[in-house]
Amino acid sequence: MSTDESRSPEQNDTESAEAPTGLVPAVTRATRVLDALVRSRNGASLTELAERCSLAKSTASNLLRTMVAEDLVSYDQQTRRYNLGSVLIEYGVAAITRTTAVTEARPYMERLAEQSGLACLAIQPMPDGHFTAIAKIESRKAIKITIEVGERFDRTAPLLARLSAAWGTAPAPRGVDKAVLAEIRSQGFGVAWGEYRPELNVIGFPVFDRDEQPCLYIALLAMGSDLTDASVQEMSEYIVEAARSITVSSGGNLPTDYPTAGTRSDLVG
Repeated sequence: MSTDESRSPEQNDTESAEAPTGLVPAVTRATRVLDALVRSRNGASLTELAERCSLAKSTASNLLRTMVAEDLVSYDQQTRRYNLGSVLIEYGVAAITRTTAVTEARPYMERLAEQSGLACLAIQPMPDGHFTAIAKIESRKAIKITIEVGERFDRTAPLLARLSAAWGTAPAPRGVDKAVLAEIRSQGFGVAWGEYRPELNVIGFPVFDRDEQPCLYIALLAMGSDLTDASVQEMSEYIVEAARSITVSSGGNLPTDYPTAGTRSDLVG
């Protein structure tokens, strides 16, 4: 979706409409607008959206007027800013519930959260390389983790980047030794100690698709001493079995070198 920044929005707009790609330009433009709003927590003005999406202001205005009418976008008369529309909540819920891996993962996420007392996230890798949290089981702890469904993580996010690289779906993060990735792969999960925030520790593992590639990451989030080396070791067998079980039940295939662990009768329930 990149454009030549040396051209005006009007030129880009005209050329995209005439490009013989077989795609519908209006849909592409609407997608760019939605993507820009996803990245703008406080919404955006017409001028800001036109610039970010490389659209002529008149085109952006007509497009936004239509999207507001369809409830894809909301408009605040006082601030004159646009934001995501409420109908997207329904679309998002429907998409999540129809994602087989997430459906299969939820009982394991609930069991993990129950056993550990920690918040549990399902995080999906996106086509452009970033990651999005698409499901969450809340912690029972008094102090709650503020990461919510819909949160976006950059492709360089510490643990997620290492998990992706360990199974070959992304290049090794800068400064990460291959031995670290080999260790993650051999144990079937990874841990980040205070890398997102000083007090936040995270343990995560992959779920695989039919091509043996990670299609989902499950992460447990802990504040400070709620996650320790000892508790990681206690959970390691369950985590490996959860990764294997979710992958198989959702129609995925495990890499031949993914570790095994003894079958647990308390995996779900």
